[in-house]
Amino acid sequence: MTFDDFLMTGKIRSKMSDYQRKRDKAVEVAAAALAQHNKSYVSVSGGKDSVVCACIADAAARATGKDIVLWAHVSDASFPGTEETIRALAHQLGREVIINSSAGSAFDALRETKERRAFGKTGVFFDAIRDWVQTSGCDLCFTGVRAYESKRRMQAAKAHGATFSSRTAGNVDVCNPITWFRLEDVAAALVEYNAPIHPIYRKTAIGTAQNKFGEDGFIRLGYITSRDLLNKGTAVFIRLNYPDQWQKLCEAWPDIKNYC
Repeated sequence: MTFDDFLMTGKIRSKMSDYQRKRDKAVEVAAAALAQHNKSYVSVSGGKDSVVCACIADAAARATGKDIVLWAHVSDASFPGTEETIRALAHQLGREVIINSSAGSAFDALRETKERRAFGKTGVFFDAIRDWVQTSGCDLCFTGVRAYESKRRMQAAKAHGATFSSRTAGNVDVCNPITWFRLEDVAAALVEYNAPIHPIYRKTAIGTAQNKFGEDGFIRLGYITSRDLLNKGTAVFIRLNYPDQWQKLCEAWPDIKNYC
């Protein structure tokens, strides 16, 4: 799927009643969570799903008279355009945004460790989340996690539902209002809300075969230094689309060349 295909899908899907019911249900889920908590934030990566999640949470907050803030962690491992996308989203929604910037270099950390742990819940990102929750007093976090992205996420969604308690996120409740959105629903919401879209989705995609749920393997935003997705084409994608970042990766971790 190309970026133009993605947008065209969104334009068509946004007019469909099935999508509109899903959107309304997502807002309803978010509103119910807001009503039961005192202070809430949206964890925003700048990726398509987290942007849509923020738009849904914003709609729910306006409907319930509640307030939300946006929170994001950025570092030199963030893809170009990430912070700009997040700030554009916050400006459009009229919401406060907290940008947590990593003090050290992610590339230095890559040099210092050989660990390659898939889906780990440790490290700078999760430490930053837990610190934010502790200092802010938030008791609810919205995230843009979707069940149809992977088998692992589908199992989690079926086990925990859209709202659940999480020790990993700092002993707060987590709400995933777009749990049951498919990729075409995300595209529809981006079009409907006229939301900012990260420039990474305009890059040349690598390995976009459908997953077991029939969802196109469209580009996913992560961190440049993440090792756990290298065998899924991330290294090739970075080498093709971000040559400057690729060079920095090679200098920090020469073994990355084995994945291309």
